[in-house]
Amino acid sequence: MGGVLLRHGFGKNISSPDTPLVSQNRYKKAPRPTSTCLALCVNALKHTHCHWHCAPTSSPPFSRSCRRWIMAKFATFIPGYNPLIIPLETAHIVRGMTKTFVHEGFPYYTTFSINCAARLVSSQGHDSKRSSEYPLKLCGFSGYSWSVLPPFTLSFNMENVPISYVLASVPVVYMLWNWLGPNGLHQVPTIGTSIPILAYLNGLRFIKHAKTMMQEGYDKYASKGGMFKIAMPDQWLVLIAGPTLIEEVRKMPDDMISLAAGIEELLAARYILGKNVVNDPFHMPLIHAKLTRNLTDFYGDIKEEMWDAFETCLGVHDQWHSVPALKTVIEIISRTTNRVFVGLPLCRDPEFLAIATSFTLEVVKAKTVVNLFPEFMKGPIAKLVNKVPATIKNLHAHIGPTIRERRQRSQEASASGSGESWDEKPNDMLMWLIDEGIRHGYSDEIITEYLLVVEFTALHTTATSFTHALYYLAADPSLAVPMRQEVESVLAAEGGDWGKGAVNQFYKIDSLLRESQRLNGINSTTLWRKTLGPVTFSNGITLPKGTFFSAATSPTHIDEANYENPTMFDPWRFVKTSNGGARQSYVSTNVDYMPWGHGRHACPGRHFASYQMKLMMAKIVTTYDVSFEPGMEGQRPENILFGNSIVPNRTARVMFRKRRV
Repeated sequence: MGGVLLRHGFGKNISSPDTPLVSQNRYKKAPRPTSTCLALCVNALKHTHCHWHCAPTSSPPFSRSCRRWIMAKFATFIPGYNPLIIPLETAHIVRGMTKTFVHEGFPYYTTFSINCAARLVSSQGHDSKRSSEYPLKLCGFSGYSWSVLPPFTLSFNMENVPISYVLASVPVVYMLWNWLGPNGLHQVPTIGTSIPILAYLNGLRFIKHAKTMMQEGYDKYASKGGMFKIAMPDQWLVLIAGPTLIEEVRKMPDDMISLAAGIEELLAARYILGKNVVNDPFHMPLIHAKLTRNLTDFYGDIKEEMWDAFETCLGVHDQWHSVPALKTVIEIISRTTNRVFVGLPLCRDPEFLAIATSFTLEVVKAKTVVNLFPEFMKGPIAKLVNKVPATIKNLHAHIGPTIRERRQRSQEASASGSGESWDEKPNDMLMWLIDEGIRHGYSDEIITEYLLVVEFTALHTTATSFTHALYYLAADPSLAVPMRQEVESVLAAEGGDWGKGAVNQFYKIDSLLRESQRLNGINSTTLWRKTLGPVTFSNGITLPKGTFFSAATSPTHIDEANYENPTMFDPWRFVKTSNGGARQSYVSTNVDYMPWGHGRHACPGRHFASYQMKLMMAKIVTTYDVSFEPGMEGQRPENILFGNSIVPNRTARVMFRKRRV
């Protein structure tokens, strides 16, 4: 029987090559794990006994400091034998579940050499024709660099290995390759652990503790390279921090990094929303070219619909009237948004609105489940949990006749030589989608799908952002006074016109909304991108092709280097700058304010959303008094944090009554 040669830091041999490490299924009891304890853990199968055979080789000895920890790292999963990657400091975690092999004297030494080869052979025999050999490398970790030890060869007998073992090994092989292969992002510092299995568990932790993990990474690395990574259940998420790297991302061309591919990763869009939306997102240019550029055409319709929605959803009561805040805001926003998206009478149709508003919830539920699984399993899992296709069919059954009628009129106008125009042609998002869908040869159902995707991008993002701000107002009703005075002063100067000229002068409302979104964005990350090839940043780190990364937005927004008293809510923070510089408006972006994204790919619908929210806040402060229910006064409800999503409390109620002051 061969052995393992261990050397003290001063060169003293503590074990000869003839000393067996493990032999004939005899296990030495592992000492208490320390930072220099090398542990190899192998699952003992109930129906198979295994032996280790070690013999000296001619490989040169390996010696390197391992004060912190050392890791045994398998690159291949073997069906029937559970490969394990065990850091020395966590050996006690697996005790009782696995057999632990540790050389007794090793914990007391700070350097080591390994000079051996090993074979793991089934005790059922060596002559099986189904015996296979797999290369295995052991890696020692010292400081921040990996060092490859001499290779081992692992042989095993597949006789009597159940097929279920083979099938069960597939996701594990994928996970190990994802974490340990060439795309393992070893250059990027890790928050948590990089060890497979444990890293996956860390990814599950990300679902509930993303904010804490992200802040830890930001505090450690924002000023030291500006990059770190966090495990998500299905892959690594690389976070960039600091103005230097954010500006580099802003300037990168679209053939180097892709926003569309980044959002596809975030939402598992190919599996949830469908390949049409992913491969041809033609709705995005429409938002910029048709909606944003012609927004002034819709100011009158938006105000009319919003006032009617307030009357329907809130009314005006002399006494306090309590309503569920988020639900009520969604109802009002969905009506005003759809006045522009589908027009009358659909924008007031309860069935249409119910389907449109539920679509976001279905997307979020489906992508949350799907993103727990590796890429090759996402498709089958999506077929089991995704209700988005059913939602699309339900909406198509409801608005299909409207789409067919508009398509027919457009095609008749085109055939008559008058282009696509006709008398009283609707000017709304649905009509723009139909015209573009005709050019692309899309069916009515696919056009319905695109409409719902636009609803998804507009409704809940606007509603949640406004609800965050409403909670600040309800917790401190005195905030209404300066906003009310400003609105009334501006309207008096504008002759009662609520158009763009007036709303753009609501500086205090604008500042409150911006400050609320600084502390409570839609997501704790933005600037989602995916690399289309290797990308090297100025810090020297190269991200390989296919890397999903984003900006650590929430930590950036509470960085003392960017804001004075950064964790405090200051509603008038952006009314004017401390140095007398230009006022920062709600829709403007920069390297320290990124809830809308930043650069040329910043949210194209933010001007539309901003107008609705400022108009809505102005309506509230000039018409109502607002407060939380008795017992909740002055207390803003805690947000719901789920992964990188920041959601306002869904059950909190807010009271409204007719303004008395």
